[in-house]
Amino acid sequence: MKLKKLSIAIMVSTLFTGSAFAIDKEVDLYNSDNWQQAFPEQYKTWAQTEQTNPESGSPVDLLAANPNLVSAWAGYGFAKDYNRARGHHYAMTDIVETLRTGHPVVGHDGNVVGEAMAASCWSCKTPDVARMYDKVGEDNFSNNNWSTWGHEMSNTIGCADCHQLGSAEIRMSRPYAERAMQAIGKDFAEQTSTMQASQTCAQCHVEYYFDGKDNKKVRYPWDHWVPGVKTDYKEVVNYKGSDGLYEGFAAEAQLAYFDQIGFKDWTNAISGVPSIKAQHPEFENMMDRTDHAMSSHMEFGCTTCHMPKTENSKGVEYSNHKVTFDAKKLPESCVGCHDGSDFKEIFDERKAEINKLRFEADGTDPRLTEAHFKAQAIWAANGIKGLEADKSIAQAKSNYEAALKANTPLAKEMDSLLTKIRHAQWFWDSATASHGIHAHNPTEAVRLLEKSNAILDEALNEANALLTKYAPKYKYDATKYNTKAKVQPLAGLDLDAMKTSKEEFIKERVEKDWPAELR
Repeated sequence: MKLKKLSIAIMVSTLFTGSAFAIDKEVDLYNSDNWQQAFPEQYKTWAQTEQTNPESGSPVDLLAANPNLVSAWAGYGFAKDYNRARGHHYAMTDIVETLRTGHPVVGHDGNVVGEAMAASCWSCKTPDVARMYDKVGEDNFSNNNWSTWGHEMSNTIGCADCHQLGSAEIRMSRPYAERAMQAIGKDFAEQTSTMQASQTCAQCHVEYYFDGKDNKKVRYPWDHWVPGVKTDYKEVVNYKGSDGLYEGFAAEAQLAYFDQIGFKDWTNAISGVPSIKAQHPEFENMMDRTDHAMSSHMEFGCTTCHMPKTENSKGVEYSNHKVTFDAKKLPESCVGCHDGSDFKEIFDERKAEINKLRFEADGTDPRLTEAHFKAQAIWAANGIKGLEADKSIAQAKSNYEAALKANTPLAKEMDSLLTKIRHAQWFWDSATASHGIHAHNPTEAVRLLEKSNAILDEALNEANALLTKYAPKYKYDATKYNTKAKVQPLAGLDLDAMKTSKEEFIKERVEKDWPAELR
């Protein structure tokens, strides 16, 4: 089913001639191609987001590069498939093709089978979400499965996500983001143009969740209080410090909120940890706990570096919509302090420090894998059967959840251990899932990873004590978990079967009934 075109008559002012022309025809303004005539320079640079792609032209498999991710996310979609981020042009392709969204096909009885995700997973991939909110309502849209609306989704991230239809005026097209900004006293209409631009980015580049209690609408873990003003979670966690960690946007405040409401995204299928998946909290990293020599540095926003102003051949200024970072194109207000040629060296040094905290033998990533598998061994030694006993992912999760609810000494011991792993993984993920944190807030990345490692010290000491008590002959062998091919079966996954099912889904549903053009 192709998109029903939006019938609309509007006046569009061009930024290049100062004139205006009328669009008085059926035109889909959620399709960025239909903005090209009015905004040719912006359109041309937006189209260049297709260039933000690996040289191979194919996504980079981060699970293969770092198999520790599979065990950290076992039982969750990210353990199936997780690729390096690429240009906005590929957003629709990537969400349709990723194994995370499953293989929802219509069975012989008419029911959809193989569904894996909620409808809100479209939220950051296409402006058609905003159109559908207007058409069917945010509640109704969200309270469905992901594939329910596939026949309505045709346009990748583009003009209508951040602009009034047919206009250069920016807007918040996602009501959940607007509500969150209002909740923290940053109403969109009252912000500077720089902050407004950053807020449009924060419709996606932010930590979010949906717990099903609100028609599965997207929510932010800070959208129920004013960070640093109305809520301080110090008392929740009995924290004695005075550094503001449990206020504001900090990962500690978000974790305390999730702990307080008893929220989890999923139960880890290897260890039974009630886990939370950090998404990509770039907005929070820019807004909170940053340190810079310039007191006015926070006047700089996302677009300062990622959508810098430039001039066309006629000398008219416009924003580059390629949405990338090029040190050579930094604004004059930046280059007074920053030499563009220095950035590669600076960023390489920062990445090296972060990678050392992650990937050395005593780093977060391999030790998270160790913690999850040691927890599994403790459960198994006590007769709680999981994936190691050929149980399905669902059965393993159910067995662990039931054992944790039991009023037994083991339940109390494991609750203590699994809580530590939950917290360590949250701080690790809050740093590593944040795109470009080495550029945006490297100090925070280091702080979060060091905190995660400190918690892992406690968790592994606790796990080792329990193994001595319950499974004294157990020996952890890291070589069993050092490739994606080894870990995915241990996480209950059959990669070949998932790929085959995905291919069938694309052939039988997407190619036949969905309008999305896969790139």
